[in-house]
Amino acid sequence: MSDKSKPTQSKFVSLQTVLDSGQKLTPMMEQYSEVKVNYPDTIVFFRMGDFYELFFEDAVRVSQLLSITLTHRGKIGDFKIPMAGIPHHAASAYVDRLTSQGIKVAIAEQVEDPKEAKGIVKRAVTQVVSPGIPYDLDKSDSRSQYFISSIIRVNENSSDYYLCLLDYTTGEFIGHHLLSLEAVLEKLKNYRPKEFICFHGQIDKDAFTLIKDGVQATITNISEEYFSIENSDIYLEKVFKGFKRDKVIKSNQEILGALGALAYYVCSTQKLENFYHIKPFQMVSDDEFLSVADSTLKGIEILPRSKETWNNSLLAHMNKTKSAIGLRTMRRLFLEPLKNLKLIQERQKTVKYLVDSIETTEDLREFLSEVRDIERILAKTTTQKINAADFLNLAQTINAFNSITKIIKLKKHKAIPALATKEIARLNELALEIENTINDEVGATLEKGNLIRKGANKKRDRLANLLGKSADNIVELENRYKKLCDINNLKIKHNNVFGYFIEISKAQSKNAHKSFVRKQTLVNCERFMTPELEELEKELNSAKEKLQKLEREIYKELIEKVVDQSFELSLLGQALGMIDTLQSFAWVAHNEEFTLPELQDKEQVLEVKKGWHPLIKSNLDELFVPHDLKLNKDKFFGLITGPNMAGKTTVMREMAIIQFLAQLGSYVPAASAKLGVCDYLFSRLGASDDIVNGQSTFMVEMSETATILRHATEKSFIILDEVGRGTSTYDGLSIAWALVENFVKRTKALCLFSTHYHELIDLASDLPGAQNFTVETINHDGDVKFLYRLLEQGASQSYGIHVAKLAGLSEDILFRANEILTSLEKDELPKTESSQQLSFFEFQSTTKIDPRDEKVLNELKDLDLLNLTPIKALVKLEELIGLVAKKDAQKKPLNDLKHPH
Repeated sequence: MSDKSKPTQSKFVSLQTVLDSGQKLTPMMEQYSEVKVNYPDTIVFFRMGDFYELFFEDAVRVSQLLSITLTHRGKIGDFKIPMAGIPHHAASAYVDRLTSQGIKVAIAEQVEDPKEAKGIVKRAVTQVVSPGIPYDLDKSDSRSQYFISSIIRVNENSSDYYLCLLDYTTGEFIGHHLLSLEAVLEKLKNYRPKEFICFHGQIDKDAFTLIKDGVQATITNISEEYFSIENSDIYLEKVFKGFKRDKVIKSNQEILGALGALAYYVCSTQKLENFYHIKPFQMVSDDEFLSVADSTLKGIEILPRSKETWNNSLLAHMNKTKSAIGLRTMRRLFLEPLKNLKLIQERQKTVKYLVDSIETTEDLREFLSEVRDIERILAKTTTQKINAADFLNLAQTINAFNSITKIIKLKKHKAIPALATKEIARLNELALEIENTINDEVGATLEKGNLIRKGANKKRDRLANLLGKSADNIVELENRYKKLCDINNLKIKHNNVFGYFIEISKAQSKNAHKSFVRKQTLVNCERFMTPELEELEKELNSAKEKLQKLEREIYKELIEKVVDQSFELSLLGQALGMIDTLQSFAWVAHNEEFTLPELQDKEQVLEVKKGWHPLIKSNLDELFVPHDLKLNKDKFFGLITGPNMAGKTTVMREMAIIQFLAQLGSYVPAASAKLGVCDYLFSRLGASDDIVNGQSTFMVEMSETATILRHATEKSFIILDEVGRGTSTYDGLSIAWALVENFVKRTKALCLFSTHYHELIDLASDLPGAQNFTVETINHDGDVKFLYRLLEQGASQSYGIHVAKLAGLSEDILFRANEILTSLEKDELPKTESSQQLSFFEFQSTTKIDPRDEKVLNELKDLDLLNLTPIKALVKLEELIGLVAKKDAQKKPLNDLKHPH
């Protein structure tokens, strides 16, 4: 081939370039290219012995993303093969770093024993790892859930949707029937799925952007045909056995499209025939739960805004759980606060029992600390990745549950999922079998032939004894050969290449017995073999292989028994999760002196005495001033006025938190609380731009307020902070005024509305159903002090300039602001500084007098000019100059003006 006809090669060659060139591939590269062609949108981890290797564009990309070395593995024709390698034992860290960036990874494993392989070892993709399906469940975040989601529209003429969510790591499988795409998007914000499965064109551009950027889900497109049950029923049967006979599905047939798409995706990425750990599908009825928007959950810090703000959330504050399964249960409850009074009271009953029996709760916490993450262990059982420690953790968890049932009669507590006596008995049998089967010694493995406990199986024990005896025979043979050759340092050794051999130093090799056959010569020693040692090695290897094979069979049987009891183990996990969550509520209630709220669902009421914000109080302790507040059917709207920094927003947030915790079934931070059951909890707090969707702070504020007006009912609880402040004063006041009238006259929900528009105070006084509140503030000679106590009255002023003083604004700015404020209060336009200079000779000033100048002016006013002698006038003038000079000296740090003498 001439130089001109040779293929030109870029710095890094792609697999497709090589394939297009027609170059013959090696058998290994043929195998790799076959995998890569079938999984084009993934990074392929190709198992090569103790490493996963990446080739071509995958190697280049991963080397850049993970900062690992890029090298080459041979050539195909004139093309060098780019390669990067990752140790098998460390793969999880690298894979999870890739999937956290929204990248999918196909794991191509060796699927046959290299010893039995004819030619190249067979490899196949055993798992596709994605953001929704972690590679290593042991190292995935135990606090988080890894939902994969899909939606389907009920029909072309309907605005209704079905939303389906599956957490592969825990088996949770749920669906929602929602009445609009807006409701779907809001629910996705709540659940924060890691992946969203859809087909091209299923959702519009705005929804696509919100899911990708707002929810931060990886969007995975699959063919539209898999959203049809005719094409996905075989996959759905694997994930949801008996779905055709399920009563819930029969009454919600349209949901099958979304369920089928999820089932297809899971089955196509996880090469399994059964998914034992996936729980029975459940439709979640939103009629059972208090509706709280994601903006409210994050806005009043019920849930953390991000991982970095975890400790600043109510969830973190209430989290005194002792297990991973307990924390995930608590988080789920935070997403689904109850609306059913009976169910709330059932939880309250358990929490009260635990608060009143705090010694029992202390014991309970000790046993719960022994609980392990059995949901994740069940997921590992499905993928055959369960290890000996997982088995022992299952047994430990079952035993911990038995200890718990001895100190708390679970049948009396309906809030905790119940297990039947037969189910508990079966679990106990499983725990006993695990303990009797698995060797709990550190380092026990199947490869060593010591993973199965002695006494678990007679045949296994005979093989172990035979193996042990053969090992003893090796030692005996070594001692016999030492005497035979009179060589004390003779050794019988073993390695994976040559097996067993006799090793003699070079100097003494001449004394080797004539029956010794030389096997290998090294620099310092000689290695030999004898027929006797060879026969003994065969016996040893045979016994070892038989032992390993039998132990694997016993191990597999144990896995099958766990699979057989996956339903009972799933129930056990649900029960332990709820127990842990409710004891956590009780523990916080006891240690922070929360109170049991009195709840009823007949009428509107929110009566709180000495309530506090738990997060703020934990920082301020005794400095926090508690609040009293009363709203009911007669006075359901509260207008809160007063200065910023005085605690208006704190009052509203703490009342919302009290209502929220009460509907979880928890105690609340107050001396006492009488509450109605709400259907919605709304908030409009804080300022934030939605840059992605091109919305300003004011637009976000108005959009959220519009949502409240559309959905709020008389049974809702609403908190709004400074609505209207994002536009001009008169526009903002007009909007706030109209909103107050609407909330009082039409919505009639329990509502707290804080504002800096004091013009609304008279409005609230005149509207039936409304009342004024303010936070107590005292002003002593211009020195403002916030007392933070809530009063049933309107604020006298906003103290904005005083707040600015506390914030550190300079005195000349504060003085000028006072001048402008005085003019505005007199309905006059404030004069500019230049216009004030022109009015130098005007004796009457319309501006507010600086207190430091007041004494000088009073002295001037009191002068009796007709009886003032020249000498007295000069003396008086000198006194006044001294006063002014003293004032200017105090101002010197703000400006460097000097008084002229």
